[in-house]
Parts: sequence; structure tokens; C-alpha cells
Amino acid sequence: MPMVKNKIYSWLPHVLGLCLFIILPLLVFDRANDRSIFWTYRYYYQLVFMLVAFYTNYLVLVPRLFFSKKTHYFSALIIFSIVLLITLQSMEGWMFADAMRPMKQIPTDARPRSTFGLHPQAVDNIFLMIVVMGFSTGMALIQHLRERETKQKAIQKAKVDSELAFLKNQISPHFFFNSLNNIYALIEIDGKRAQRALEELSTLMRYLIYDSNIEMIQLSKDVEFTQNYIALMSQRLSHKVNLDVQIDEQVPGVFIPPLLFIPFIENAFKHGISYREKSFIHIQLAFEREQIVLNCSNSIASRKGNDQQLGGVGIVNIKKRLELLYGNSYNLSINCLEKEFKVQLDLPLEHDSHE
Repeated sequence: MPMVKNKIYSWLPHVLGLCLFIILPLLVFDRANDRSIFWTYRYYYQLVFMLVAFYTNYLVLVPRLFFSKKTHYFSALIIFSIVLLITLQSMEGWMFADAMRPMKQIPTDARPRSTFGLHPQAVDNIFLMIVVMGFSTGMALIQHLRERETKQKAIQKAKVDSELAFLKNQISPHFFFNSLNNIYALIEIDGKRAQRALEELSTLMRYLIYDSNIEMIQLSKDVEFTQNYIALMSQRLSHKVNLDVQIDEQVPGVFIPPLLFIPFIENAFKHGISYREKSFIHIQLAFEREQIVLNCSNSIASRKGNDQQLGGVGIVNIKKRLELLYGNSYNLSINCLEKEFKVQLDLPLEHDSHE
């Protein structure tokens, strides 16, 4: 349906222009005057050839020859078409003999011939045909560039959508892996709590698999998922971990891309917990007038080897995803201090068409 609508819109100027050219003589010439009748016949006769020249070049010659880099054939056919059409135009004298009978007394050589012996009317026809061919070539080029730009945008959008889907799908196994590790550790501490944690995990996974499998989701649902995840992860925390969570109760009724907060919070639980020393995780999610602000900070536990590389796959993926989704309209600040890892994410509060 959109393609049909686009076709209609693209041909609408042609139809309107053609109607204008058809009714123009009816508005300009006096049909009660013999001379005007003659010029009306002559106008329509030339209009037919101009239209044939225009659309033959616009629909056939330019697309099949010019765009295919067959410029020699294109140039030769353009010249041949001009000569052929001008020759046919010169036959208007006997084609419209009855209409021209009142014009017998008008001198045919009222205008002087050119230096090359060409009749002025032939010069006019040549010039007019060149203008028509040039204009149709220009229109075909513009149409071709627009179509190529539209196609390029469609390819780019498909590429972005594919990459976004890939990045979002990576969240699920990464999230599932970290949650299972958390529940595995909880089994040794409290079996019943681990059982409840599995039930909560199944609820979270249902959201990941079904509810978040769309481009935009209600902010309230994503906030609820974030709160449930924090509740799940906090079950294994010891008294040595200071967990401070502040989430505004009044959630705006807007739509956002799903799962934008969870990689930073997941990263805080993964790298901010220590069982040997005091540690902390501070999470604040605020909804201001024009933006969503996430502040997430955690202590840096003493670790060895590659585990010291904070962030990992989750942070790398969310950076790419934010860039694809928001371009330059978001702000992400990540600071890795000596004993603290801080993240601030500012997102625009944009209302989506789903509202």
C-alpha cells in the first residue's frame, strides 16, 4: 500500500502538468478566430511530439542507456529522436491543410532565414526539442537519485534494526548467565530463598523473551523489570554490602526502547560486591521534565586478572545500542576511579506514537 501511494504521489505532478498543457490553449486562444484555431491545432500537434519525446527519454532512454553507462548509444538515440521528431513536425502543413487554409494569405517567410539556410520554425523546433530532452533527462536523474537515496535509507535502517536486534538478543544469555551464577551461590546459603529466586528469574525471563521483543515499551514496565531484578540480586547480599536504591514513584507514561538500564545495574552487582570487605551499590533512577537520569555507582572489589576489566560485554553492547538508537541526543558518562565505578545515563523523554 505505501508503494502504491508513493507511485501516485510521484506521478501526480506529471498528471497536473499534462492537464495544464491541455487546457492552456482553451484559456488563451479565441476559438471564434480562424488564426487562433490554426494555432490551437498547431499547439496540440507539437504537444504530442513533445510528450512522446519527453516520456520516451524519461522512461526508456535515460533509465536503460544513461544509467547503464551506455552514453554513446544514449547520445546517438537522442540526436536521432530529435531529427525524427522535427521531421515529423515539419509535416504539419499537409496534416492540417484545412485548418491552415485561412492562413494562406499570411507570408510564410515573415521571419528571415538563418545563416545556415534553416527556416526559423525549424530553429524553434530544434531549440524546443533540446529543452524538452534536457528537462526530461534532469527529471529522470532527480527521480533516480531520490530512489537511490530511499533505497540506501531502507538498507541502512535494515542494517541498524538487525544490529539492534543482535545487541538486544545478547542481553538475554548474558543476563541469564549472571542470574544463574547468583542463584547457584544462593543455594549454598538458603535453599528456599534460592527456590524463590528461581521463580523470580522465570518472571524476568518471560519479560526478556516476550514483553521486550518490541521496539518500544512502556517505561513503567521497564522500571518494574529493573526493580524485580534488583530484588532478585539483593537476596544473596551480605550485611557488608550497602545497597541504596532510589527510583521515582511517579513514572511518566512514555515509551522507550527496552532494557537500557539493566546492563549498568547488572554490571554493578557483578563487580561491586565483595565478601571480604565492605562494598556498596547505589542506584538512582529519576524522571525529570525532559529526560530520564540513571546514576549507578559501585565499589570496585579487589580482583585479579581479566575480572578487573569493568563493564565487559554488557557495557560494550549498550554503548553501541544507545548510539544506534539515540545518535547524539543522549549522554553517557562512565568514570572508573580507584575504588569506585560511576555511570550516569541521560535519555530524552520522548513520547512515542504508541501513546
